Formats: sequence, structure tokens, C-alpha cells
Amino acid sequence: MSFSRSLLSLASWAARILPVSLKQRLYQARPLADLIRRSLNRAAPQGLTVVEVAAGGLAGFRMQLDLQSEKDYWLGTYEPELQAALEALLEPGMIAYDVGANIGYISLLLARRVGDGGRVFAFEALPANLERLRLNLDLNGKLGVVEIIPAAVADAERPLQFLVGPSNGMGKVEGSAGRQGDIYGESLIVPGVSLDAFVYQQGHPLPHLVKMDIEGGETLALPGMKRLLMEARPILLLELHGPQSAQVAWELLTEVGYRLCQMRPNFPPVASLKTLDWKAYLVGLPTHDPQH
Repeated sequence: MSFSRSLLSLASWAARILPVSLKQRLYQARPLADLIRRSLNRAAPQGLTVVEVAAGGLAGFRMQLDLQSEKDYWLGTYEPELQAALEALLEPGMIAYDVGANIGYISLLLARRVGDGGRVFAFEALPANLERLRLNLDLNGKLGVVEIIPAAVADAERPLQFLVGPSNGMGKVEGSAGRQGDIYGESLIVPGVSLDAFVYQQGHPLPHLVKMDIEGGETLALPGMKRLLMEARPILLLELHGPQSAQVAWELLTEVGYRLCQMRPNFPPVASLKTLDWKAYLVGLPTHDPQH
């Protein structure tokens, strides 16, 4: 076995046996983390390759990944707080919406959790991501559980100008909050849909849980699902980008009877809008019925 293959095998083994807390501490120790990353980059193949996920909620699944830049998917270290929240809140047979599905890591987690009796709707606008999303679902036999929706989620059903980031794998709807400036060079027109229209006009099933990570587009997507929030009362898993997103989420969700919690063990409540960082990972839990 070559040295490169041995190093990758060692990393895979360590990802399986080390507790999440220790892996997070290693990641935060910058000199050591940088050394590990450089060593793995030298050992990893260039370009896209199909690998088996080593650890985390998708351990044993197969994904087409670029191991130079997507090691967190392979090692199962991608957003451990979100993975833990899904484990705690999602049950077999549920219906889940993955808003901002990217290449399918979270869609696959949702599919594994809801099982064959549940459904997942994966919303993704970027063509390059859609191709890999479909492949990664197919590699694991999940195209029967996950339905891909090739659209950006916003406040209405209409064509949208979509800004593409430098990696071509990230982007957001024009008019979103979050990062601005020259990092978004290219743009394209994509179909847009609101979640209210998706459910109440197009007739899709009501979600029990909605995960949303759309780079600041939550300022458009959350108002576009107000009826859904008031009537269906799904659990929300949100990644917010910037103070405008935080304000929209706080005002709308408290208005419709949701409690905002930190995406941490036991979901401690968010004390106030001012306590939220520029990037905030939140759980929205329905409390009282706003119509009564």
C-alpha cells in the first residue's frame, strides 16, 4: 500500500473512532489542523472521486467528492451540530425539506433518518450541484425517497437572478442578505418558488421539518413560507447569514409563535436578537398557535 493510501486510511480510521468533541478541538488548533490538511491534500487524489464516507451520520454511504476541498463530508465532520439536531428531531416516516441541498450530504442524512416510509424534497438551483446531487442520491439508492426540486426558494414563484460564487458550487438569489461584493461574479436565471406556493398551489405534502441554508436567501424564503409556518408548524433548522437575516428570522418567527433556540445540545433558547453572531445556527420550534 502506498504512503498516500496509508495516510488516507489512517485519517478514515481516526474519524471513525475519535469523539466529535476531540475532532472539533483538533480543527480549532490551527497549526495542527493546517498540518493535517496539507498532508491529506498531498495524499488525496485530484478532482472528483467516489469514496465511502468514513464517519458521522452517513458512515458507509458513498459520495462523489473532491477530497482536496470536501474532506469534511468524507470524514463526517461536516456541521456536527446540525447532524445532532437531525438525529434528535427527525423521526422515521416524516417529510423533510432540504432548502439549499448542494451536493446532497444533508439530503442523504434526511433520507437515512426518515427511511423508506418518509419523503425528502431537495431544493437546489445550481446546475453543477444538481448533477452531483442526483449522482450521490443514486449511488445510495435514495432517488425513490428524495425528490429533487431544481429551483431556488424565495418569496414567490418566478424566475430569479442567481449569483454564483467563486467555487461554482455556492451561490444565492440576487437581493439576498449576507456577503456582498465581488465574490459573486457570474449570474444566471433559475426557476424560483416559495414554499407556500410549493405546498398550497402545487399540492406537495406538508413538511414536518425544514432545513434551510441558502447564503442569506432566508430573507426571501422565510416570508415566502409564512402560511406554512402558521398552519403546518414544521420544525426549522436554519443557518442565518448576517444581521438582516437574523432580524427577519427573529421578527417573523416570533410573530407566528416560534421559539428560537441555539443549535446545541438541549437547544438552549436564544435570549435576544442582539446575541446572534453574523453566522447563526438556529432551531425554530413551534410553540403556541398564532391563530388562537
